[in-house]
Amino acid sequence: MSSQIALIFFNLMIAGVIFCHLVLTTPVIFKTLKEEEVSRFLRAIFPRYYLLIFLLSLPALSILYFQDFELSWWLGFNLSVHAFVGLIGIPITNAAKDRGWDRVFSFSHGISVYCTIVIFALSIIQFFLSID
Repeated sequence: MSSQIALIFFNLMIAGVIFCHLVLTTPVIFKTLKEEEVSRFLRAIFPRYYLLIFLLSLPALSILYFQDFELSWWLGFNLSVHAFVGLIGIPITNAAKDRGWDRVFSFSHGISVYCTIVIFALSIIQFFLSID
């Protein structure tokens, strides 16, 4: 029972981090800051954003690993991998933006957006599997 509570907590934390970032932080940043300030802020926040999600996914993954239900473990593994991919993709995205490589930037930014959507979806799925 306590492992279910921990899973619920970690998945809600992950979903909450993403929700707050996408709904609260990002729109305000783009409305209130100048383009150069937006870039500096996002370069500071995104590594912390993906690192936090990755670190929150690890205890959930370890709990899921020791449970009997293989699908839950696979979902947790995918969530962690997508968070890690988002984390390691940040330097590539920044370098592409700095060098004016628009195609590479668009592709790497698209991967970041994809990872965020997948992480959010997987955390919600895991949440509902945990409360069952």
